[in-house]
Amino acid sequence: MKNYLIILTTALLSVSLAGQEVYNWKALAERYASKNRNQALMAALVQNGGVEYYGFGQISRELGGPPDENTLFEIGALTEVFTTTLMTKEAMEGDFDLSKPIREFLPKDTDVPLFQPQKCVELVLPTSAGGAPQRILSCTPDPLSGEISVALCDLATHSSGLPNSGLGLYDWHPIGLAYRLTGPRPGFDRAAFFRKLAECPLKTMPGSEYRFSNIGIALIGHLLSEAKGEPFDILLEKELLQPLGLNDTRFQLTPEQQSHFAPGFNDKGKPVDHWNFEGMSPAAGLKSSAHDLGGFVVANLRNDNSRWAAVMEQTQQARIDVSFPGLTRPTQAGYGWLISTLSPESNQPVVWMYGGTEGFRAFIGFIKEHGLGIVLLSNSANEIRELGFSMLAELYGAHLQAGGGK
Repeated sequence: MKNYLIILTTALLSVSLAGQEVYNWKALAERYASKNRNQALMAALVQNGGVEYYGFGQISRELGGPPDENTLFEIGALTEVFTTTLMTKEAMEGDFDLSKPIREFLPKDTDVPLFQPQKCVELVLPTSAGGAPQRILSCTPDPLSGEISVALCDLATHSSGLPNSGLGLYDWHPIGLAYRLTGPRPGFDRAAFFRKLAECPLKTMPGSEYRFSNIGIALIGHLLSEAKGEPFDILLEKELLQPLGLNDTRFQLTPEQQSHFAPGFNDKGKPVDHWNFEGMSPAAGLKSSAHDLGGFVVANLRNDNSRWAAVMEQTQQARIDVSFPGLTRPTQAGYGWLISTLSPESNQPVVWMYGGTEGFRAFIGFIKEHGLGIVLLSNSANEIRELGFSMLAELYGAHLQAGGGK
């Protein structure tokens, strides 16, 4: 069994978890890290405003040893909750109306997809003697209905109708079941993004149906950048990451940060390259640590009258029903976040998000009512979403046993 490292950053959890069944969730983490095709797993537990870090497994055979709270991982689609949080902050400060069409935030010569409603009529087709007539629907564009635009809020709830990745950028579903992953094409910069955006059909009417779309989230980042006149990475760092003290959450790493950037391994345990998303960075390009993500969970759990608490509360509001392959819990979407029940035995709502690349997985889940949260980071491409829910359920059970609420 691979070693694990425990790092305490506050005394809060060492007291509050004393005597509880902490080792149930540790056993789950150790089991994951000990599998031959997996490498390291880093966990951050949040309770009572404190964070406790645990590292399991080994980063690689060459490096040896478990990760710590400063080890950096690719977080894939977990990036989107940072993008939507920044969007919400800017909207609450009066800079954006989330109900406005996206074309209002772009230069007039920018082509954006529009949805054309269909007019359908039933046709009755004759059949051979004695057979029942065949009835089919014939649908054609209805010009009298007018074209429907995508709004910013549609992008944030994945209800824009835009496809997930678009035209072969990469072929995978970052929060569903991803068995075959191929990396982003090099050179897919901002200009290429908007060229491809103009070619993307809207599969459903904006605002009507949840369809996961990395393109939609990346578009939020580009819209914010366009409106503010700054590159998105600089804007995110200045307006969100620095104010929250998230100093190791970045798109581009410094040489010092590179020195503790974990190598990635695919689902077969083979080493893979780090991914660079360029034009899709606002959707999936961040690297982060358990330290920073633990701090982000603490910020999301705040329940006071501060500006940040109000922003986080807005992102966490359930707005549209969700379904996708592999999802077994009743789920709705907020702005970036998903809201599901904890388990079949508990209707306790969990706010969560999950991301991955070819060599990494990342999970955040928290129960705001009880101030509990968990962060999982792995430098293996094997599933950790259900592991995250199981570990959070263990933490929640221990919390209740200690008299922490109903």
